[in-house]
Amino acid sequence: MSGRLIPVVLGGVLIIATTFVEGIYLKDRWGKPDIEAELIGQRFAQVPKEIGEWKGIDLPVDDVVKKTAGAVHYVSRRYKNSSTGQAVELWLIVGHSRDIIRHTPNICYPNSGFRPKGSQLRHTVYYGNGKEGRFYTSKFEKEDSFVRQVQRVFWAWNHPKKNKWDAPENPRFHYGMSNRSLYKVYFTSAVMSDENTIDDNPGADFAKLMLPAIDAALFPSESSPGTVAETTDAGEAL
Repeated sequence: MSGRLIPVVLGGVLIIATTFVEGIYLKDRWGKPDIEAELIGQRFAQVPKEIGEWKGIDLPVDDVVKKTAGAVHYVSRRYKNSSTGQAVELWLIVGHSRDIIRHTPNICYPNSGFRPKGSQLRHTVYYGNGKEGRFYTSKFEKEDSFVRQVQRVFWAWNHPKKNKWDAPENPRFHYGMSNRSLYKVYFTSAVMSDENTIDDNPGADFAKLMLPAIDAALFPSESSPGTVAETTDAGEAL
């Protein structure tokens, strides 16, 4: 074999091997995972539009955004607190794990003109009856001649059979090896002028209130056994 061809052949072998391994790690790459995500996504209608002093309005989502995010079902909603005037946006989606683990805010926000401000951190949200969720959080800044925006985003994933909001070190391998479907949630809010800690952000405060309601909607068997279609068969295939 010519010496010039060896790198080409080795490159081809590497591509094939990488594709094969990825197909194993990211289960059902060539299958139809959205069937299960569709069944589970029916629970999204149970996520409340009003909770405490917060009232939500649904936000339109472009088809390109849904496709890019891998969202088979979603809740895109802005909640406003009637007492404080603070607002938090909720982005809750479900889809195949190979899509849901991608397009995190540190990728999406720069594409929308925002730049990271400070470091990406992990933050634990304590909520409900002794539950806790581990989230990534980061601030993003966007400035033009008219306005300067600084937003904080909290995001995490959840295994459909685990009910544990988490921010693993490597989501691709933590979730991608076994899941056809995966949940992801964002809480986004403006950074307040008097915000000294992460917990001071309205998104953190809202998450503590909303997460129990989200858990009840997405994991009905844990809160009200037998009252909602269990989709056990779909869950087994996830």
